[in-house]
Amino acid sequence: MLRLKWGLRFMTLSALFALGVMGNVVAEESTKIVKPAQDKAVQLDYLAIIDGEKIAIGDYVSALRRGMRKRFYHGKVPEEERRKYFEEVANEMINRHLLVREAKRRGIKPDMDAVETAVKRYDEQFKDDPEWSKSRDKILPKIREKLSGDSLAMRLEEDVKKAAPPTDAELQQFYNENKSLFTTPERVKVSLILLIVDPAATAEVWQQASEEAAGIVERLGGGADFAELARIHSSDKSAKDGGDMGYIHSGMLGANAQKVLDIMEPGEISAPVVMLEGVAIFRLDDRIKAQLNPLSSVRERAEKLYLREKGEQAWQALQEKLHSEAKIVVNDAPWRVTGKVEK
Repeated sequence: MLRLKWGLRFMTLSALFALGVMGNVVAEESTKIVKPAQDKAVQLDYLAIIDGEKIAIGDYVSALRRGMRKRFYHGKVPEEERRKYFEEVANEMINRHLLVREAKRRGIKPDMDAVETAVKRYDEQFKDDPEWSKSRDKILPKIREKLSGDSLAMRLEEDVKKAAPPTDAELQQFYNENKSLFTTPERVKVSLILLIVDPAATAEVWQQASEEAAGIVERLGGGADFAELARIHSSDKSAKDGGDMGYIHSGMLGANAQKVLDIMEPGEISAPVVMLEGVAIFRLDDRIKAQLNPLSSVRERAEKLYLREKGEQAWQALQEKLHSEAKIVVNDAPWRVTGKVEK
């Protein structure tokens, strides 16, 4: 849920990342770099220290394990993809810490009803597991703490994004600056005859289809009825309607077809057009130009888009402010462990 924009620049040996631990993390701007001793490996117990508060390295590794099971269920993880994922998880944990702290500073309370419901769900899910019975009293408080923090971050986001309704002048300016959002795109009414060809077919098969299409175009030029030929020859679902596809928006038929339709006038029939599905013949029946809708007819939508944009801007500004004002010490020690961070 958290859209976290700043990056931590990971500068580490690929072998360390392959072990599933984080090394050589460089944070931006306000972040102080911890340099390991030259004569021995420095092993630290934190991912980061934010204004004196630690994010434990164990919590980071646990988050990696949980996330990797979901993200990389398909098997072996490419090195670069793994590195980016390690960076992503570190960013999320550091920024979540900042957001939870800010929510507490503002006096925001977590939704404890929702938290307790979720905790009970966990308890119910694993109640028959002997291992759960042994560790339940230790794990449940951690789950409750994690869910409470998530709730605080979510409620903070909701509060920050509550923008004031725009004045008429503000809404008009937003409309003027974003006219593409309120423009009905061009539409064309098209009829189609499609000779389907398997993409894996030989060049000879494609050539035969093109020649057949050329013959159909010649017959159309001689006065043959497009709808009748569409019913006979076309394999498109529109064949039953005489090839009539109705009004469609730009780009719906693919790049090759769009290039042809863009230069056609209503009433014209195209030459054969090679597409992924086969060889097509188009007739352009009508063209409705793109049209800007007046603010009066899109006012409700414009207000919603305005509020969403202002809310996103306020949310992003808060995150940048929290990050820039915090003193963040990031662990860049070359961690050495006996096993990988497994999924």
